[in-house]
Amino acid sequence: MFDIFIKTGLVSVFPNLFIVLKIGVTLPISSASPERSFSKLKIVKSRLRSTMTQNRLEDLMIISCETDIGVDTEKVIDNFASRSLVLTKALTY
Repeated sequence: MFDIFIKTGLVSVFPNLFIVLKIGVTLPISSASPERSFSKLKIVKSRLRSTMTQNRLEDLMIISCETDIGVDTEKVIDNFASRSLVLTKALTY
């Protein structure tokens, strides 16, 4: 409907309706992330109970919510190994 509204030139005829449509088109995208975050928070809290600090809980939430981001484990190991000589000996073959 938004595309038809723009293609037919109704933007200048109904400017307020165009604003409402613009807001309506963006709403489903902005409400999906909080719902996912709350469900992940429930999973994390039920598994670990209340034995963690707020910082650790926030870090675990970020990891849990952003599972669609690919992580190259070899790159992570090399990054940690390069931080000290002890880690280099322990993490590299």
